[in-house]
Amino acid sequence: MRVLLIALSLCATAAFAQLGAPNQASSDVQRTWTLGGQLYGPSLSGHFQGMQDGKPIALNLDSDLGLGKDKATPGFFLDYQGPRFAFQLSNGTAEYRGDRVVTRKVTVNGTDYQAGTRVQSHVKLASVDGTWTIKLFSRPEAWLGLDLGAQAWTIDLDAVGTPPLPAPPASASTRVTAPIPQLGLSGGARGFNGAVEAKAYVHYLGYKQAKYTLVGADLRVFPVKWFGLRAFYEGGSFDVPRGSVKDDLELQLDRKGVGFGAVVRF
Repeated sequence: MRVLLIALSLCATAAFAQLGAPNQASSDVQRTWTLGGQLYGPSLSGHFQGMQDGKPIALNLDSDLGLGKDKATPGFFLDYQGPRFAFQLSNGTAEYRGDRVVTRKVTVNGTDYQAGTRVQSHVKLASVDGTWTIKLFSRPEAWLGLDLGAQAWTIDLDAVGTPPLPAPPASASTRVTAPIPQLGLSGGARGFNGAVEAKAYVHYLGYKQAKYTLVGADLRVFPVKWFGLRAFYEGGSFDVPRGSVKDDLELQLDRKGVGFGAVVRF
């Protein structure tokens, strides 16, 4: 990670130097807008330990809840590519369900589920992403840039516990929000007279022992000039030890998967 941080620092210095420099981008670089829909249902794993909104939380999404993918709701995708700058906006929602008899005490929003309790859970993960790219190198066939932006995760968790009789069922819900700044590198290429576009990116952010990493790749194929199909991969990891960003909460989340979409270019 130190090597990546050094590279990002050097690229940031070069990017701000470019802001005051003459435009070195090729005049042949086309300005394009791409608008479309996307479907992204990544896997989700991680754990929480500590206090969330003043109430105890202690659970592992995999080993305690057995959380698995349920469904994904289509989101939107907007992309602009120019000779000096680019930006991208996107969103999406995925849902997960779990049904497991817990083998230890699990706590959600201050409600305890003792070992032997059947816990049925539902998680909804909504994400919004916005990235501004400053192009350090730009030609009609390829470009390299520095990414700045933010990604926001909102996790809604509901859990219903059915303990062995005669104890009554119990339910609880909580919301976890994770606004994450984005800093990294991206690069793209265009070939076959614009019929194929590809992009890859890596983002990293570290703060007070907390760290966030994101890697992704995006491929678009245009059978006609204005309409195309899109496939992409994105994997992110968010690790917040107790005492770093929040004094009383430890959380770790991993999200990764392949998405698909259709786009219109103009």
